[in-house]
This record gives sequence, structure tokens and C-alpha cells, in this order.
Amino acid sequence: MPLPNAMWRLKTITDKFSLFSAYLEGKKLIYISSLFYVRMNIKKRGKLMFYPKSLTLIAILILSSGCLPREQTPKKTITVGGGEAPAPAPVSVPTPTPTMVVQQPITIIPETAPPPPPPPPPATPMVVQETWVDPIPQEEFIQPVFFDPSSIYSPYLRGAYANNYKLKQFINKMVNKHGFSREFLNGIFSTVQRDERALKKYHLIGKPSTAKLTKENNWDMYRKNFINASHVNNGVQFWKENQYYLDKAFREYGVPPEYILGIMGVETNYGRNTGDHRILDTLTTLSIEYKKRSKFFTTQLENLLLLAKEQGIDPRSIKGSYGGAFGLVQFMPDSFRTYTVDFDNNGQINLFTKADAIGSVANFFVKKGKWNPNIPVATMVRYPKARFYGLKTGYKTKYSQQHLLSLGMRPVDDFYGYRGDVSLIKLPRYNRDELWWGTPNFTAIARYNPREFYVMAVHQLAQIIRNEYWKEMQGRR
Repeated sequence: MPLPNAMWRLKTITDKFSLFSAYLEGKKLIYISSLFYVRMNIKKRGKLMFYPKSLTLIAILILSSGCLPREQTPKKTITVGGGEAPAPAPVSVPTPTPTMVVQQPITIIPETAPPPPPPPPPATPMVVQETWVDPIPQEEFIQPVFFDPSSIYSPYLRGAYANNYKLKQFINKMVNKHGFSREFLNGIFSTVQRDERALKKYHLIGKPSTAKLTKENNWDMYRKNFINASHVNNGVQFWKENQYYLDKAFREYGVPPEYILGIMGVETNYGRNTGDHRILDTLTTLSIEYKKRSKFFTTQLENLLLLAKEQGIDPRSIKGSYGGAFGLVQFMPDSFRTYTVDFDNNGQINLFTKADAIGSVANFFVKKGKWNPNIPVATMVRYPKARFYGLKTGYKTKYSQQHLLSLGMRPVDDFYGYRGDVSLIKLPRYNRDELWWGTPNFTAIARYNPREFYVMAVHQLAQIIRNEYWKEMQGRR
């Protein structure tokens, strides 16, 4: 039976209302219930009969759900760095249409990006990897100064040795043999100043010191300069801080860490005393004025200019000892060009860095000293008399152990099973002579400095550092 027109109108209104209510969030159940209630009244009565309660309910729902147009309050838009944008004019929305708002992600950029976490250290044979704490300020390690050689130019030779014939001959040699610019060398040597402190050290000027040591107390006086608490403690600390590179040197070259530390301790006390002489001044002065060793120091001066050219550094910027050595391990210029290594693989060899100094000492021992990792260095021997005069002594001597045993000498330990020939070392002390046997590794250290006192100081300091280091490591377990 067809419905009246009023009922068709109501049906159209309620259908539209149902469609719109589908967009409203959280109101669906209420709308469906109210519509069901209205339709049931229509169905029962067959005509449009709205009760006041029904009309009131529908009006409340329409108003609360936003079916009637309302004014939208505009939101403020905040922009970073450009101030606050003006709020847009109010807009009336006659027919609310649901829209999807896509919010742009906000990226917060910190002022300083944190560094990436460091990679884990490579596995090493040692037990403990200590946190790096450098007791020496980095400013004390002199870094090479890079420069443009064309910035130094002089048509004439000036300075302290402007009229020295030997220096002019040296400049001619460097120009003809190595292709240096004469103007560059004139400019370099015009800045040279006479190193009087170096000349005094070699007793070439001034009065020589009258405090000469006798043969009986030489070793006691020499030893206390290096075998002391400062050198031992600094050596143990340096080992803990540079364990990775010391272990790397042992793996690649077979040189124990303690002997690298012994060299570095005796030479500079681990970088605390690298020297303040300008090497260019020192080598120029000694090559000209130290006649007995002029050839040696002239060779070193030649190598200084060559290494500066090869490394691209200013030869005037390198500082070192009164003898012309420089760096943490005091290499002479010719040794630098022959035995140094870039142990940290940064593309630059710098003996004022710890890694390169460590690797270079180990390489020197192997290449020049023929270091043998399977034999010891030295052992002390007992002798029944206070003084020894029976045989020639020194690191260049060579005796069989059987022969020395027949003279009454007895080693204090088993010498790590070594039974080869040895050198006989005598260290004069206040009241007796101290005797040692040295192996070819003792001679390898002597290639660094050919004096028995020096080699023995390196050996004894190395042994004490090793013992103290392992005591600390075992105490932490």
C-alpha cells in the first residue's frame, strides 16, 4: 500500500541523515537507535506522527554532532625561524565535508651532531685494554709544519755562515746532485744561527767540565739517570695507553714491547724531553765547526733537507737534541729516511706521534740490528774477584760460553736456554766490576747507540718495566 507524501519526505530525510551519520565518529550507535525509534513510530501508525520527545531527541543530536553550520576558530600556524604567520580569516563552512589532514614530519637537527660510536678495538694478545689518558699535553708533541718551498727565496747567502766556503760547496752539491733551487737553499741557510749550546756539549767552545767520572763509578752515575721511579712508572703507563701498537709491533717484527719502551724511556722519557734545538741550526753548525765529525754531520744535514723535501715540511720547524736527533725516539735524519714507518697508516710519517715512533723502533731493530725474536738479550754473571782485567770487553767481543765458564764466571739464571757465543760486557761500579754476557740482540740495540752503558740502561729499564707491568695486570685479575 503506497505511503502518503509526508511519509516519502520523511523517508528521504532519514536516509540522508543515515548517510551523514556514517561519517561521525563515536555517534553511530546513538544515531541508528534514534532512527530506528522514529521509523517504528511511522510503521505502527501509517502516517507522520512525531511525538514531542522524538523531535526533541533528533534536534539535540543534530546540534551536538555539528550538522548545523558553525564558525570555525582558526588555529595559529608556527614557523621556525621566520616568526609567527598571520592567522587566516575565519571561514564559514556551510556543509561540513570530512577531510584527511596529513601532518608533515618534523626533523629536529641538533646544533652539534654526536660522533659515531668508535669501532671495537682489534683483538690483541694482551689481557687489558685501558682507556686512553694522555698525561702529556698534545701541544708538547711538535707536529711537522707544511709549507710551500717557493715561499723561501734569496739571491744571496746571508746569516751566520754567509762567507763560509764549506757551506757554499754544500749548497752547490745539493743543487747539482738533488736538484734543489739555489735561491731556496740561500734563503734557508740565511736563517741559520750558530748553535753555541751544541758546540759546548761537544766541548768545541768554552771550558770542558772538570767533573769527570772515574772508571770505577761511571755505571753507578749513569744508571741512576734512567733506572728510576719516573722512567719506570712512565713506561708502565705508556704501555697501558699504547698497548695496541706495542702488540702490533711484536706481532709484525718480533720485538717485545719492553725494549721499545726501554729505547723511548732512555731517549726522551716517553716524549717529555725531545729537545729544543732547531735541527737545521745544529747540523749546519756541527758540519762546519766539528772537524773530526764533519763528514757525519754533513751527511745528516743532507738527509735533513731531503726528508723535508720528501715529506713536504719546513726543515726549519724540526726541533730535537744537540746532536741532531729528533722525535720521541730520537732518530737521526738518515735513519728517518731509511727505517721509519707509517705505523698508524695515516699517510704521513711523524716521529712525534706514538704509533709511528713505536713501529719505527721495531723496524730499526729488525732491519739494521738483525733482531732475533728467539733469543734473549743479556744476563748477569758472577765473578769471584772484585775487578776484572783478564779479557777484552765490549759489545763487539765474541767468546764461547765454555771459555768464560772456565774463567770462573757463572750466569745468574739459565739464560733462557741460550748456548751460543756471547760478548763480554764490563760495567765499572764504585767497589767492583759488574759483568754481563750479551747476545746478538745486545748488539742489535748497540746499533741504535754504540755504547755499552746505553745498551745496558735500555736492557735493565726494559726488564723492570716488564715486571712492573705484569704485576699490575695480575693484580687486576
